[in-house]
Amino acid sequence: MSMLQALFARNEFLAGLFVVVLGGICLAAVGDLEIGTATEMGPGYVPRALAWFLVIAGVGMAVTGARRSLPVRATIGWRPLVLVSAAVMLFGATVDRFGIVVAVLLSTVVASLASSISRRHETPLVAIGLAAFAALAFVKGLGLAIPIWPR
Repeated sequence: MSMLQALFARNEFLAGLFVVVLGGICLAAVGDLEIGTATEMGPGYVPRALAWFLVIAGVGMAVTGARRSLPVRATIGWRPLVLVSAAVMLFGATVDRFGIVVAVLLSTVVASLASSISRRHETPLVAIGLAAFAALAFVKGLGLAIPIWPR
């Protein structure tokens, strides 16, 4: 196995590359939104900062994964990949119609199914806590135009 093949066989390296690509997609999605300044932030300030954070974190993950002498990955974990992606899509599809509370509850339950070690009796408590936090922080605190409850 060549050095390049061994590098691409490491989960940590691949995860880092995925996060870098995700950050790049986010930067492209932000497009030409006005950035503004730290005192007068434009609509693109926080999304662009978060996208750059993703890129930097992904580079760090990839470098760490490349430098470690860890075992080569055996298989791709399809269950977490599919269920976490489904949870994100479910949130996006339900937040406008059913409100942030229901969207967070549903997406948290679906995401919890991705792990074989999640505890079924703790998931509802986490979902309720996240839904309350999301409603308070994003709708009440930041004043985003997201419905809290179904319309």
